[in-house]
Amino acid sequence: MPKTNKVSVVFTDVQKEIALEKIAEAKAAMPFLISLTTEERKRSQIMGPKSLDYVRQCLEGAKAFPDELKKSFDTAEMEKDYEILSHLLGVQIACQEVMELINDTLTASGIEALEAANEVYASLKLSAKGNASVKGMVDKISERFKGQGKSKKPKTT
Repeated sequence: MPKTNKVSVVFTDVQKEIALEKIAEAKAAMPFLISLTTEERKRSQIMGPKSLDYVRQCLEGAKAFPDELKKSFDTAEMEKDYEILSHLLGVQIACQEVMELINDTLTASGIEALEAANEVYASLKLSAKGNASVKGMVDKISERFKGQGKSKKPKTT
């Protein structure tokens, strides 16, 4: 029974360029995106699943009781932070879904490509025994495995 591939498509250069353009458009639509340094990531509190509600409730508290806060506290800036958080979380979820699909497709197509390559290599190795021109190709392909050698079984005592 012939093997069927999970991924059997043609992804053209044009389709790739369109996808990359759309990604560039998405980045351009969010010019405020930044990159944090490793140090900034390490020393900051990280938002967890319950943190958005916490921030929302504290924002409500800041609006309801402004006189209880330091005069230097900027409630409007906190509200902007909350708004970008809530909006970007939706964008992040959509991007994560696309990344999962891309990663799964890369994994599946990689598995299929390696299985096919292994089948070709095995067939060519058999043919190389009686065909000098095939042997040259097998030698070229075998360079990928150079230095790997056969794994030695550990000695048992």
